[in-house]
Amino acid sequence: MKKNDKDLLNQGILDTDLASEQEEIKSRKLKYSTIATVFTVLFIAAVVVVNIFIGYLTDRYVLEIDLTSERLFEISEDTKEVIDDLRGPITITVLAQETTYKDSTELLSNIYEVLQRYQSLSGGKITVRYIDPNLNPAMVDKYNALNDVSSNDIIVESPLRFKRLAPTSLYNYEKDENGVTYYIGLRAEQKLTSALLFVTSETLDKAMYIRGHGEDYSMDELDSLLTTANYDVDTLILAQAEIPDDCTLLIISSPTMDYSVSEIDKLAAYLEDGGRLIVSLTPNAVDPLTNLSLLFEEYGVKYEDSMILDSSQSLSGYPMYVVPTLMRYEGITDNLNSKNTFLVIPACKPISLTGTQRPGVVVTPLLTSSATSYAKSFEDVVAIQYDQAESDAVGPFNMAVLAERIFSDKNLNYNRTEILFCSAGMITDSILSAPEFLNATYLTTALNYIVDYSEAVIIPDKEFESTALTLLSWQADLILWLVIIGIPVIVIAVGIIVWVRRRHL
Repeated sequence: MKKNDKDLLNQGILDTDLASEQEEIKSRKLKYSTIATVFTVLFIAAVVVVNIFIGYLTDRYVLEIDLTSERLFEISEDTKEVIDDLRGPITITVLAQETTYKDSTELLSNIYEVLQRYQSLSGGKITVRYIDPNLNPAMVDKYNALNDVSSNDIIVESPLRFKRLAPTSLYNYEKDENGVTYYIGLRAEQKLTSALLFVTSETLDKAMYIRGHGEDYSMDELDSLLTTANYDVDTLILAQAEIPDDCTLLIISSPTMDYSVSEIDKLAAYLEDGGRLIVSLTPNAVDPLTNLSLLFEEYGVKYEDSMILDSSQSLSGYPMYVVPTLMRYEGITDNLNSKNTFLVIPACKPISLTGTQRPGVVVTPLLTSSATSYAKSFEDVVAIQYDQAESDAVGPFNMAVLAERIFSDKNLNYNRTEILFCSAGMITDSILSAPEFLNATYLTTALNYIVDYSEAVIIPDKEFESTALTLLSWQADLILWLVIIGIPVIVIAVGIIVWVRRRHL
């Protein structure tokens, strides 16, 4: 009996120990389960927080890497400064579905990437939205003042004003001999940053072409350059109207008929009051432009009736396409990178400094030809013989000149008159649109100096492929002698020497 009691006691102890052990196991499982649940909840919360944080970062910073060889989507420091200086909200409205820009043609997807970077860099100042105009016709009606608003257009808007950009205007393109357009570079950053400056500027500059004298109306590239620089571009028939008080810049573009005395009086009064003027003439004008020439002489300048050519400092095979020397001028050439490119001025008239300028006028050459240049007088630019003759005037010649007059008005406020004298070839469409030439950049910096515009930015196009190699005449001659003639002669000479030595072995 005692033995049975003892067995039962032992069995009870074992049952108690087993129950305690099972309870401990359950407790451990519950503990581990609780820990796992807590870790799961914390992990999910961390994922959510990280996603929110990354979303915050992508809204304010560019986290994508631009792996394109041309660095198409890289944003310049100038643009970053413009974005940092924004004081009000900017809305960029794209009149298309987002997928149309993001996933369709490369033409639009490139722009999509650039827009994303503007929004990210702005820290919430710039909002990019995509609106289907077919589903939201009222949105298109809002921008009717811009004229011809179309699908895929981009509207940059501030509380002050808005500006329309066609997607094709964000590219640099050329046409071949068959009229087929092909794109050679992306200029989205220049256009978008200029649009930001346009919609946020308190006042806008006005540039006006003087018309009524048989001027050259084909100035599309200059128009585009002025518009990109945020000028309000217009025309003025000087014989019928006064020069507006808000005119910032006047342009005389290749007149073929002289100005009347009354027109000269208006122009002289404008310059007397601190006007800014660009003059471009062609070398084959039939009219001597007597009245206009007399006004120019008051500012110490005279256009000679001839054309500059250069057999050395010119495009290879084209002595009429002269490459000028840039004269250093503070405010124009300071930040100009002319190391790997150059200006080209075809059909340029020599500009003489007469010394007849009125008191206070300072005349400075900006561009000059080389000592190998020469000038030909002619009746017909088409029939001219380009080879140098003994009777030709010898360079160097002035190809662009700046006349300045600094004065104080009746209220003792500082003011100045600025006139840029050049030839029409310097600003012709084919030259300004060529990315391998420096003309557009130089003209922009000169304009900024003339009108005293410090906020303008100059952002080079992002080229899709290497720019065409343009050779000067002397460079082409050097290659001819070294590569085509020199190397073969050396090879032949070495071959003859080896052959002679072997014969005497």
